[in-house]
Amino acid sequence: MSRQIVDQYDTKPWYREFWPWFIIALLGSVVTASLITVSIAFNQADDLVIDDYYKVGLAINQRIEERDTAARLGVSATIKIINKRFHTTLPHASRDSSLELTLAHPFEADRDMTFTLLPGPDESWFAGLTGEVQPGWHWSISGTDPAPWLVSGRLQSIHFIDAAP
Repeated sequence: MSRQIVDQYDTKPWYREFWPWFIIALLGSVVTASLITVSIAFNQADDLVIDDYYKVGLAINQRIEERDTAARLGVSATIKIINKRFHTTLPHASRDSSLELTLAHPFEADRDMTFTLLPGPDESWFAGLTGEVQPGWHWSISGTDPAPWLVSGRLQSIHFIDAAP
């Protein structure tokens, strides 16, 4: 009789049951999701936090002085993009100086670009664009003649104009 009772309650081995595998699958999916999250966090970290914030804080006063110098010299900029070239008009900028254009992506520092502006006719300057630029990017143009100056802004909209090369 005892053998009959044992056979009545004897079940399949645990590895042939549904629930142990269901619980193992849940735990495995949580471990997999956490590993993927850690991988994303390390490989695509945000650039919003500056590593050397102390030096950047010290440089703010210098940038304010450079903006004041640009205002005192009457340097201002209007910008447009024509045939994948960045064109700007800089009244009162010295034609003998070397001007640098910086295009900064608002979130990803590795997409920032720096160009040397070349003089064109009249008060215009230009640089060939090598990457994709979209509205929202920050731009700054700096020069050193007669004193260090800086003008900057944010691209509100971009119009690609068809013009003869």
